[in-house]
Amino acid sequence: MKENWCRWAVILAFCTASVAGCVPPQAAKQEKPSTAPAETAPPPLPATPSEEKPDQTQDATSMQPASSPNEAPSRFPEQRLTLMAVGDIMVHQEQLDAAWDPKTKTYDFHPFFTNVVPLFRKADLVIGNLETTMSGSATGYSGYPMFNTPASLGHTLKDVGFTAVSTANNHSLDRREAGVLQTIKHLDEAGILHTGTFASPEERDEPLLLKKDGFTLALLSYTYGTNGISIPPGKPYLINLINPELIKKDIARAREQGADLVAVALHFGVEYQRMPNEAQKKTAELCLQYGADLILGAHPHVVQPYEWKTVTLEDGREHKGLIAYSLGNFISAQRWDYKDVGAILKLTLHKDGQGSASIESAEMIPTYVHFYRKSGKRHYVIYPVPQTLANLQKGEKYPTLTKDAIAYMKRLEGEMAVHVSTVVSKKKAS
Repeated sequence: MKENWCRWAVILAFCTASVAGCVPPQAAKQEKPSTAPAETAPPPLPATPSEEKPDQTQDATSMQPASSPNEAPSRFPEQRLTLMAVGDIMVHQEQLDAAWDPKTKTYDFHPFFTNVVPLFRKADLVIGNLETTMSGSATGYSGYPMFNTPASLGHTLKDVGFTAVSTANNHSLDRREAGVLQTIKHLDEAGILHTGTFASPEERDEPLLLKKDGFTLALLSYTYGTNGISIPPGKPYLINLINPELIKKDIARAREQGADLVAVALHFGVEYQRMPNEAQKKTAELCLQYGADLILGAHPHVVQPYEWKTVTLEDGREHKGLIAYSLGNFISAQRWDYKDVGAILKLTLHKDGQGSASIESAEMIPTYVHFYRKSGKRHYVIYPVPQTLANLQKGEKYPTLTKDAIAYMKRLEGEMAVHVSTVVSKKKAS
C-alpha cells in the first residue's frame, strides 16, 4: 500500500505550483440522458504517464503548540480532523434489482459499500451527494430518469459511516414536493444530516453545522436546476438553486454561527465532461470570494481536477480555498468512459492554538464501481483503487474481480493521479 501511495505522491509533487497537490501552495445543455449500463468488458484506457485513527467516539488528542516569547498564548487546543467527501450516490434500476432480496422481500444496499467501510472508519466526517429521492413505495421505486430509492438506503449510508449528504441536485424534485419531504423524513429517521432541500423557510435559513471535537464545519448545498420541474409557487425554500446573493448570505450566516470552515456543495457543470467549464470556474471562484473554504462539485458523473486557488475577499484580504470541480460517481450503474470511476477527497482540517482554521492537506483516492453476475443477477461493489491493488499484492483474494477489472484499476491508479492534478487555472484569481 505504501509503495502505491508513494508513487502517487511523487507524481503530484512534480506538478507545477499552480497544479493541485497534496499540500496547498504557499502563498501569496444541462442534463443529457444517462447511458444504459453495458455488459461488455471495459475498453482499454489510454496509456498515461494510513493507519487506523481512534474510534470516532473518542476525543481527538489535544496539543498545545510551543510559543515563543513574542507569541500570544494559545487560546484553544490544536485540532486536526479528517474529512472524506464523495460524489454522486445514485441508484439505477439495475442497482435496485441487485439490492432486492426475494427471501426477505427487502432491499439491502450494504454490499455496495463493503470495501470502503475501512477507509471511512479512519475519517471524522464523511459526506456525499445523494442524487435520488427516498419518496416511499407508494409511487414506485425507479431509477433514471425519475429516481426513487427505498428508505433502507439512508440507513445503509449511516451504517457505512456517512455523517451528512447534500440533497440539492437536478433529481431532487423527481417526486415533486412530497418526494422532497419524504426524503427529508427518511434521512432524519436514519440519522443522516442533510442540506440543500428543506421542509420550511426556517430550516432553509439554518446552515448545517457539522461539529466534531471542537471543530465546526458548515456544509451548504445548491444546484443549477431541477430538470425543468417547477418549484411549487411560494415555496422557494424547498431547494437551493445556485444564486450568488443567496450563497453569499448563507456563507456569512454560517460564519456568524461559529463555522470554522465553510464547504459549499455545487451541482453544476456539463455531464460526462472531464474538465470544468468556464461557468463552473467562475461560480466556484465566486463562492471562495464570499468566504467559502471548500467547493465540492457534482453532476458531470466523471471526476474532474481539483485545485487550490487564492482569491481576494471584498475587504481586500487574500483567501485560499480548495475546489474539487467534480468527484464523479461514487455509486451508480453507469459504465465506461470514466462513469464507473469516482474519487474520495480526503482532507486534513486544522485549527491552530489561536483558533484559526484551514485545510492543511488534500488527496484524491480513486474508486471503481465493479459489477458481476451471480445467481442470475447483477451485483455492484465500490473498490478504492490503491487500497485494493495493495491488498492484491499482499495476497488478499477478491474472487469476483476479473483480470480485466484488475488491469483497469492498475491503469486508473496512475492515470487518475495525473488527471486530477491537471492545471485548470493559469493565474491567481482576482
